Amino acid sequence: MSEGRIFLQGQWWPLQPESIPALQAAVASPWEEDVVEALRSWWNDAEVVITSTSGSTGNPRPIQHAKAAMEESAKRTLHHFGLMEGATAGLAMPVKFIGGMMMLVRAVVGKLDLVAVQPQACPDFGALPCSSLDFLPLTPSQAQAFHASDSSSWARIQCLLLGGGPVNRAWLGTLDGGPRIVESFGMTETISHFALREVHPNREEDFHCLPGFEVSSGEQEALVIDGPDGTRWETRDAAQVLSSRSFKWLGRLDGVINSGGIKIHPERVEWILSGFLTEPFKCYGKPDARWGEILIMRIDSETTPPDAEAMRDRILAWADDHLPKHHAPKMVEWAPLERTWTGKWKMPHA
Repeated sequence: MSEGRIFLQGQWWPLQPESIPALQAAVASPWEEDVVEALRSWWNDAEVVITSTSGSTGNPRPIQHAKAAMEESAKRTLHHFGLMEGATAGLAMPVKFIGGMMMLVRAVVGKLDLVAVQPQACPDFGALPCSSLDFLPLTPSQAQAFHASDSSSWARIQCLLLGGGPVNRAWLGTLDGGPRIVESFGMTETISHFALREVHPNREEDFHCLPGFEVSSGEQEALVIDGPDGTRWETRDAAQVLSSRSFKWLGRLDGVINSGGIKIHPERVEWILSGFLTEPFKCYGKPDARWGEILIMRIDSETTPPDAEAMRDRILAWADDHLPKHHAPKMVEWAPLERTWTGKWKMPHA
């Protein structure tokens, strides 16, 4: 019978409670100490684990999860992706958030070999202690940076799970071969993802729920989720529910823009515009005397480029051709964007 292992400080350690003292003595950096502490919290006598929300829709706050529910979530992911004992996986996300913590739990529950690296904007898997990674969760921005910086390590990834923000479609269009890429949909409250869609090499438009989850539509097209244990979450996400197990995400209800009576979901506009732009950008609403609100597109940049006028014309022409009527941005600007603790781009404010 195999056992799970974790690669830290240049060596493999058994994923067992007995490894904690030696691991604690060996680790030398804060992110490694966080990993050891997360493992300690998983193996202690408490029935819950505390993580933090990402802060993408408000200030980060602590949230607790039942260990039994986390274990069931891990088993669903392991089964869906066919990860058997001894499979290899990567950890490049902070373990104080649910995405990183759940990768630790999957490794323990599934007895995986887990390669842990420092969580950073561009993860470094250049010195893999194995021939390839069967499974690697990253944020979309991490994936783009990884792909651009290390093509040889990128080619050694079998399946990439992206979460924490929308995937850039223009970037997907540049990929030739490489790993299978699956986009996840979930909230901290649902314990990681509950729905998935493949975006490379196949391009799925709709999310499909994992077994045990069902969705329905509430007021204002709000997405309602029913979990395997009977828990119901009434979200602030707008979605077009296609069936009890599939949906198309439209955006956040909190951020909907009313422009001349037309309701615009900026996240849906961003998803479509990402088929044209590879640069980081966000759309947001700004008060306007004529329209009530107008949609502004902000491209992440410290300075306005010299050819801004020509670029603006190209962007708006493409937007007029590909977006629903009256959904194109009224203005394009260049200014710095901020990120959350987990690397998500924050919505700008007027």
